[in-house]
Amino acid sequence: MTNLKETSPWWSEFELELGHGLQWNLGSFQLIVFRQAGEWLLAHESTSSEETGPGLWKVTPVSEMPADHPSLVRFAADRETKIVTMVPRAADRSVVVKPHLPLHLLASEETRIYVSSPVWLEVTVGRRKHSLCELPVRVLSDTWFGPNTLEGEVAYALKTRARVQAADMPMRTYRIITPITIRNEGQDTLLIDRMNLPVPYLSIYTANNGFLWTEPVTLVRNQGADLVSLEVGTRAPEEATSAKRLSEPRRTGEASFLVRAFASLLNPFLVEDRP
Repeated sequence: MTNLKETSPWWSEFELELGHGLQWNLGSFQLIVFRQAGEWLLAHESTSSEETGPGLWKVTPVSEMPADHPSLVRFAADRETKIVTMVPRAADRSVVVKPHLPLHLLASEETRIYVSSPVWLEVTVGRRKHSLCELPVRVLSDTWFGPNTLEGEVAYALKTRARVQAADMPMRTYRIITPITIRNEGQDTLLIDRMNLPVPYLSIYTANNGFLWTEPVTLVRNQGADLVSLEVGTRAPEEATSAKRLSEPRRTGEASFLVRAFASLLNPFLVEDRP
């Protein structure tokens, strides 16, 4: 038996009796968690590298774990531990966001765009929420972002629509929406063909419509210089109605560090993406 409720979000806390499990289907991602005496069994797979369709999800009971599942992993734990919780987390690296169509921002203008990135699932058990593993609902390709091959960081690559209206975002509650305000204080048009989104520095919030959000990010191109300052908000964005924090940032750092890390926004050296 489980305490599965139809109205519960997929990141709810669940109780599993011995010999029972749950299966999460989040778009093309599937995860099975099964409880046995003294251990937990986990298996996962993705049916596609791309997300299509309306972004449906469901959590259903399972009566057994396939013994021959290629990704099957066992975790030893107290046999009395029956609680399993899915904790939404941001990616463990920055995400280099590339709009499908580059965006041109006129001089002295400001725009706000919305970018969504795949959520990571942290699987925890027990009241103390012991972490078993973390899994991305979609595996992104690797890329290098920086001014040269010596200065920069390994990041994930992501193509996006970079929508300018929050209402146009697809209903996918297993992706995280980040509002990005870009201000061009320069004297000429700013071409935005990629940007480095510092998701490890962002919290995750849930809104009353089930969407997941991070704090807003502001990028400012300074007048007379090809440098971009970056500011991370301190609370949920105004678009996230009745927001509730679900997870803390993976990393913390001073604003000056973030400015140095992401000042190469305009002319970064970018290695070709690799799977």
